[in-house]
Amino acid sequence: MAHGATISDLHLFSHHSRPERYFGRINETARTAKIFILNGDIFDFKWSEHGVFSRSVKAAKQFLEHLLRSHPDCHFVVLLGNHDAVPLYMDALDELAESFQNFEWHEFAYVVQDRVFLHGDVIHAGCTNHALRRFRGKLQRPASGHALQRIAHSAVHRSHVSWVAFKMLPKRILASRILTYLDHENWLNDNSISHIHFGHTHSAFEDFRYRDYLFHNTGSATHGSRLRVVKFPLHQDLRG
Repeated sequence: MAHGATISDLHLFSHHSRPERYFGRINETARTAKIFILNGDIFDFKWSEHGVFSRSVKAAKQFLEHLLRSHPDCHFVVLLGNHDAVPLYMDALDELAESFQNFEWHEFAYVVQDRVFLHGDVIHAGCTNHALRRFRGKLQRPASGHALQRIAHSAVHRSHVSWVAFKMLPKRILASRILTYLDHENWLNDNSISHIHFGHTHSAFEDFRYRDYLFHNTGSATHGSRLRVVKFPLHQDLRG
């Protein structure tokens, strides 16, 4: 059966990310997947080792170009997260969409058959697109000029304080907040959705049932977490 795949939260370019251990699995999956959803925070511009956004975005574009050229039969979809929702990156994504037929990007969410994908920062931002933009705007200045700030940020991740705080939130609370957003922004109107995929919390799990939906989280490539490359079946041709 044809299948798709999804990941989130690679946090490429940040000092607390360990993405290289997953590159082989990502490429292996992309070789056979019909569609691959990159579900937000694939890059981390706030804490990027490249410093200013222009260098970080150039590196991000090169990374995506290599991925698209390496797997021309896989359709890639990029969604934004709170660490990569910067205007310069969006301009680069527009350029990629014009150059590659196997690529598209979206700001908030994306539907594939009976599944909806979103980054999940609505958990902290609020239940509207306006609230999401406001929340993401707080991270639109690089911290690279403040060495002590970067060191402290990395130390927090190494001590597990950050991701443990995320994991302490019950899954039903996460699911409830996500459903509130999806309902408010009309992503659930036609009653065809049964699976919801998100990231953001850096805690990998699958098949958590809440109300009439199954929730899945791909985790993170950051220190102290683990990343799952989640595959899902496609029940019909994507154009159907």
